[in-house]
Amino acid sequence: MFINFSILFKNRMFSSQRAIQLKTTPPFKFKKTFFKPITKMVKPIFSIQGIICVKSSLNNTIITLTDLLGNTRAWSSCGSIGFKGAKRSSRFAGQAVAEQLGIKAKTLGYTQVILHLNGLGKARRVCIKGFKKSGLEIFFIKDSTPVAHNGCRPAKLRRL
Repeated sequence: MFINFSILFKNRMFSSQRAIQLKTTPPFKFKKTFFKPITKMVKPIFSIQGIICVKSSLNNTIITLTDLLGNTRAWSSCGSIGFKGAKRSSRFAGQAVAEQLGIKAKTLGYTQVILHLNGLGKARRVCIKGFKKSGLEIFFIKDSTPVAHNGCRPAKLRRL
């Protein structure tokens, strides 16, 4: 910051208080500004309407459709469709569940969704195909599968 020394010599004040006073005073005055009210609504570029959570375990696949606040709007699982036993964990069952929930989402009015994947099941990747088949636009995919970074200590080896 530039200090005007001629002002210091005129007033014959060489104290540090005068130098601080010169530094802190702003060189311009603030003007009051008035904002005009917005007359037209600005349409957002992306209208994300819902979140789809896919929990894919080794035995079943559960898919939940929620709004952006987290309130459940629709859900479906392999067991609720009618798959029993080992067929619930298959890829075909996962795709069928995703297609059914995609149709439900379309009837509720959802077009663009965020996809949250969780679990180590077989139907994780196939359910994305099911949503695309039903006509839903997936904005982005988030994978929150818990992975152990070396995990717990294993049990000692059994000696024979």
